[in-house]
Amino acid sequence: MAPGPGYKVIRELRAPHRSDPGGIWMSLAVLIRRHLWLILALLAFALTFTLYAMGFSGGWVLDDITNIVENPALLIHGSSLGAIMNAAWSFEAGPLRRPISMLTFAFNRTLFGPAPLSFKITNVLIHLVNGLLLLGFTRGLLRIGRTIWQSDWSDAEIDYTALATVAAWLLLPLNVTSVLYVVQREASLAATFTIAGAWFYLRLRKRLVETGKGWRVLIPGFASFLILASFTKESGALLPVYTLLLEALLFRFRNQSGRPSIGIIAFYGVFLILPGVAGLIWMYRTGLFGYVGMPFTLGERLLSEPRAVLHYIGWALLPTLADFSVFHHLLPSTGWLEPPSTLLSAAALLLLVVLAFLIRRKNPLAALGIGWFFAGQLMESTIFPLELVFEQRNYLADYGLVLTVFSLLILATPKLRYRSARISVALLLIAFYAFVTAQWTYAWRNNLALALDQAAFHEQSPRATYFLGQVLSDLTLTGHPALYPAAIGALERASQVPQADILPEAAAVILSEETHHPTPLRLFTTMEARLEARSLTASDLQGLQAIVSCETVKHCHLPPPWMRALFQAAFRSPSLSRLNFTKGNLLVLEGNWLVADGKPLARIRPLDAEAARLNPQTSQYRINLATIDLAMGHLKAARRDLDLLKPLNWMGRLNPAIQSLTHAIQARAEKRSEPPRRHPRGSGTRPVQSKDAPHDRARALRAK
Repeated sequence: MAPGPGYKVIRELRAPHRSDPGGIWMSLAVLIRRHLWLILALLAFALTFTLYAMGFSGGWVLDDITNIVENPALLIHGSSLGAIMNAAWSFEAGPLRRPISMLTFAFNRTLFGPAPLSFKITNVLIHLVNGLLLLGFTRGLLRIGRTIWQSDWSDAEIDYTALATVAAWLLLPLNVTSVLYVVQREASLAATFTIAGAWFYLRLRKRLVETGKGWRVLIPGFASFLILASFTKESGALLPVYTLLLEALLFRFRNQSGRPSIGIIAFYGVFLILPGVAGLIWMYRTGLFGYVGMPFTLGERLLSEPRAVLHYIGWALLPTLADFSVFHHLLPSTGWLEPPSTLLSAAALLLLVVLAFLIRRKNPLAALGIGWFFAGQLMESTIFPLELVFEQRNYLADYGLVLTVFSLLILATPKLRYRSARISVALLLIAFYAFVTAQWTYAWRNNLALALDQAAFHEQSPRATYFLGQVLSDLTLTGHPALYPAAIGALERASQVPQADILPEAAAVILSEETHHPTPLRLFTTMEARLEARSLTASDLQGLQAIVSCETVKHCHLPPPWMRALFQAAFRSPSLSRLNFTKGNLLVLEGNWLVADGKPLARIRPLDAEAARLNPQTSQYRINLATIDLAMGHLKAARRDLDLLKPLNWMGRLNPAIQSLTHAIQARAEKRSEPPRRHPRGSGTRPVQSKDAPHDRARALRAK
């Protein structure tokens, strides 16, 4: 067997030792210089893992609960296709429902249990894989760019520029939320397929220019990466936009002979223009541009996003610990000068776009980086009805900013002097990013530390202030009763923050009931006023769900008139008639409360029937209705419900529920002589369709 490379390295180190005792150190120095790039790369990846490991001890946060912890479908029993599909399509997040992300969560849950540790480790490993992909992509990009742009970059300059860029990106504090916030794996894993797809396109496009061959591989390969990225998270659909930038600044739509390529133009017609137009038409027809239920209009969102995007640039390049939060709170702009930063932000971004256009020939790499950043904002920072600010929107977009800065600092250009000073600045920036990231990941070591950090830095954020009250409430209910005054005080402060929802009051109700303190009526009157004053939000439903759950398990004993008034206020909420899914959830929640209050199923069935009518494509509503009809002994109605459920069973995802209902109906048919059973009072066994169901009494409320 031939000796491997490790044997050769050892032989190089040991050979001089026979004649010169100091020779081994000289050989070691030579080896370090020879493999310095690889050593530095390993150090960058090791440092990244070490810093993120400080957050491994943290718990579940916010949407982690509803998407993962309270999703029983993620625990796959056996290996049937139905169980796997049920896990993949088990949560309604986004129009494509992100099945690939959900499957990876199911992998963690099934193999390693419900603790968050394995989920967080997996997220960090995905981040490191993305770093490796970006390293290969950046080196390939610079090498192709050197030829096309006729630059005099050396191989060493290219390698170290790529390494510095990726090291900075790996250690960028702005990416921490996308990694340690478990559910945001949806963003980082979509980036995995997007980066791989962009690198694949780069290599195949180079082959097309050089040989004219590669179409048979390019089209199915690119389509595969696009599908994988899009079904991980919708932001993966931006892959053709990223590659369009590469095409415009590198290959310029030319074929092997240097003429415009009809094939490439058609390629983008198929993969970008047609899907984009179809998606916009679908969103328009489904009413998504109406912004029903949002606390701002489409116009206000478009005015507000320049402020958000300018924040992203600052947080990426010159961050401080106070900049970062799981729950940023940005008041919407209502005019170009309301606030004045609206106009200034829009002007600054416009200048940046103009600058990228003007330097596209003299410095195409910097122009590419700027374009890459703006491309990453096209879906989540423009016209789509999403919340105004989230850090994870920048996970892949901020690579463009880092590429621009570090290529200018390291790559030799005729007009930029003081190269040693520029390289020193690049190294200091990487060290600075590592320092801030260490602070931010350390704050994730447990939920209390994270909540204290967020509440201190973001006092006017309803979610940040509520998060502290929620964490203190959890601790109070899990063996630390002395924290009750602190928890109530934190919830009261959260309630007083502008634009607060009903979560602080709902949490205070549950905390008071479960600790046997008096529950003030003012908590309910405050919730009623807030529910009537604005459109019902997911957080409002979450608060109602938690109170109803507390009633169901008999930890709360609230006067029925208080609860009845609360639901009446919720049904008077503006725009509810146009929010079918929200109204469906509210109807089911009211039915759950009536069950807990001992009301007969005959009174509850119309609520579930209306929820199913409003949302005919939501399978759980139909399952609820079939279960009620079965419990009431209405077998004909139960069979009809089952028949309406079967068309929703694409890819076998509803097989377990359909089989269970089928067997139950058959068993009940065999015992027709028995009288219909009345639902047990307060048993809580009725299935519930709600995105915000509580996990347990210590986790009754979570900020959305």
